[in-house]
Amino acid sequence: MMSKKLEKIERQAEEKDLLVQKPTIITPEFIAEEIWDRKTNPKYLVYHFSDKRFEELTQISLGETNRKGQNIIYVPVFNEALRKGLVIVPSGYCKTTFAEVFADIDNFAKNAYDACGQEKIVTLLCRVTVGSWFLDRFVANPEFDIAGAGKFAPIIPIRGPSQSGKNRLAFILRLISYKPYFEMSTYRIPSLFRPLDVWQGTLILDEADFANTNEKSELVHFLNCRATGTPLSRQNPKNPKITDTFSNFGLTIVTQRKSFDDNATESRALPYYSETTDKKLPVLETDDMLKEGLALQNKLLYLRMTYYDKVRIDKKQWIDGLTDHRLIATLLPMLALAEYEPQLITIITDNAKAFQRAKIEEKANSMDGTLVNCLWEKIKEGNFAEYQKDLFYFYESSEITRVKDREGVDPVEHLTRTILTTQILAEKFKWSSRSIRSALNSLNIARKGLPHSITIEGKTHRVVFFEGDRIERRLREFVPDYSPNEVHGKKEITQVTQITLSTCGEKGDKENGQKTLV
Repeated sequence: MMSKKLEKIERQAEEKDLLVQKPTIITPEFIAEEIWDRKTNPKYLVYHFSDKRFEELTQISLGETNRKGQNIIYVPVFNEALRKGLVIVPSGYCKTTFAEVFADIDNFAKNAYDACGQEKIVTLLCRVTVGSWFLDRFVANPEFDIAGAGKFAPIIPIRGPSQSGKNRLAFILRLISYKPYFEMSTYRIPSLFRPLDVWQGTLILDEADFANTNEKSELVHFLNCRATGTPLSRQNPKNPKITDTFSNFGLTIVTQRKSFDDNATESRALPYYSETTDKKLPVLETDDMLKEGLALQNKLLYLRMTYYDKVRIDKKQWIDGLTDHRLIATLLPMLALAEYEPQLITIITDNAKAFQRAKIEEKANSMDGTLVNCLWEKIKEGNFAEYQKDLFYFYESSEITRVKDREGVDPVEHLTRTILTTQILAEKFKWSSRSIRSALNSLNIARKGLPHSITIEGKTHRVVFFEGDRIERRLREFVPDYSPNEVHGKKEITQVTQITLSTCGEKGDKENGQKTLV
């Protein structure tokens, strides 16, 4: 009789507790991370900031209750993704320093992958990946945790043909990233954002080339949101009045054969092109590689936990020689860690400009990049004229011919020009005029509200307008060899029109009464 009463009391006590699976818990007093030795049940490794003490716990209570009055008890996540190796968590911690772990990572990468002369770039990618352990430090104060603001996590696309080593480098970065979640290409995007809402770590996506436009648009939307920390919202299928929201922020590593068609996604990427090696590396990842990578997980966990409350990411920092603000945002965690490992500054200085150029070269091949580079050629040739003050339009070509005067004696130079129109651009690139106009509008190289057509020499033309300061921003974004001129002994951003004026002569166009640069 007494045993039944005890069972009833215990059952009622259990009903008062709500077990919530969560891999990471952070409070002002401690940080707790899930660990698993692949033998027993997962548990929490807890580090107390005040007395710098580690301990292990099976569950954590923060004194929270839900609307039903149940006590919320946090427990580690133990699901099929963890059991079957889709996601990796450390097995414990190992004392180390940033200098030591970076040296270990470099040796790990060198022994498992041949960079084929791109060792410095791989070194920087490894450092960026280590930064994934501190991405949540972008928001130091929970009061300012706003969707899509104040944080940035890059996409690392590893590109190349089959058997070029893409997967091997992805394997290395996977084992040094924070809570890596691995998945093959899938058109079911919920298969990505639902588990990542639980783990909130790094996504490694293999074969991220999508042929179907609907699939591609879903993936692009997911990746763009993920880079800026914008949660994904979906209406609950059982109750449309309820909106389910999924956390979506973290480093993304993908393998693919070609670049993203979406310019916004490409601008969030740090592209790397893998080369086929002649070295006789192991054809598959060995047990020793896995053992070494899992050991690095334990070392990186130690650094995350012991330095978590010390790392400060300064969002106002700039890097000399860089103009790509997303590349700078990518490197901000590294700059924060440089306080504890000064050699990071050298690595950033030596390699960041190369990455910036690689990004520009990649974007130059896009539709927007092709248009901007075409217009830049017109500007360098002096093929443009002023329509209003600080507002210009393009010529397709200019040609000077020599014709005889009325007496047929002295030849006279005659300037013949062809106006550049969207129709000419459409014929040149085999695109529709509508897509050309849409691309030009998105580039924002001229203010809005301008006339669709203007009359020049008695003929109506649908010209391409531009303003110097506006197009100059696009040149920095899409033209690999573009750099502003030196002005008054110091570097300044100079309007393109001013640059051209300093190198070209001026000639009055008597036929239309306008001043034209030739």
